[in-house]
Amino acid sequence: MCPRFSSEDPHLDMSSETYTRICEAMEYAHTVDFTGWGEPLLNKRIFKMIRMAKERDCFTTMTSNGTALAQKNCLSLIESGLDSLVVSVDGMRPETYDPIRIGASFGNVSEKLRTLTALRRTHQPSVDLGIAFTMQEDNAIDLELIVPWMVSVGADTLHLKHLNVVSNQQDWKSSFLRYVHQPQLSDGHILEKLEDRISRLKEEASQAGIRFMMHSEFPLTSQLEGRHCLATPLDSVYFSHGGKVSPCCHFGHHVSRYFEGRFYPPSSLEFGDITVQSFLEIWKSAPFREFREGFENAHYPEACKTCYLLYGK
Repeated sequence: MCPRFSSEDPHLDMSSETYTRICEAMEYAHTVDFTGWGEPLLNKRIFKMIRMAKERDCFTTMTSNGTALAQKNCLSLIESGLDSLVVSVDGMRPETYDPIRIGASFGNVSEKLRTLTALRRTHQPSVDLGIAFTMQEDNAIDLELIVPWMVSVGADTLHLKHLNVVSNQQDWKSSFLRYVHQPQLSDGHILEKLEDRISRLKEEASQAGIRFMMHSEFPLTSQLEGRHCLATPLDSVYFSHGGKVSPCCHFGHHVSRYFEGRFYPPSSLEFGDITVQSFLEIWKSAPFREFREGFENAHYPEACKTCYLLYGK
């Protein structure tokens, strides 16, 4: 659900030289996430990159669309030491999944996950398999199918969220957020029914031994009050493919926003370049310090104010 096609940035891989510079900063990190608004498994060096992070005692994770999980890649992921793999599956039937995940096949991805699980059983320790499901109007009917399907493919953790990264009008039309901020669009029961489904899903997951993680406000409210942002800009940094450092992945790309029915042109926020500066030099710079201090005191940048993640949505 990353807004890749709303971004003005080129689709490029990170060079080995840039990644080596980032590795020098990993002594300050507990987690390295190989997710950058693209498919990580398309990077031919990804397995080596994971091993380099593991050598620095970091917890490693990535989000994938699952289409590249051929048996060879599954085995390479496991042998690299990856701790957590989250696969985005936004539909539990071909008729819901395939139109959302254009170019992918629900049946094909399901079989690849079963192959991965079979390989995981022969390797200890092994990668935790999570499923990310982004709720929207076209797939909410499939919520009741998630747990049985996860059991069938051997997944361990469910990551559930609303479509809260809204970059254009189509995103807005697909997201349940519009019923929160434009209640006149519904009879008032759409969100109630959805939240009842979510509550039942949480209970079903618990009974099946599946970890349940909700990455959006629950239940949804119309209140837009800044809080500790879902993108965790005080606890993490984002490195672009070229080494530019931003407080979160959304600021690491030039991407548009669609907030409360209004379009905002692409914007970004960068505080340094790891290819020519040390991480501490960037982290301790006056602009980055001012950003963090302002965030802690609810003095948010203007671009943050048009992002639903700031409000926990």
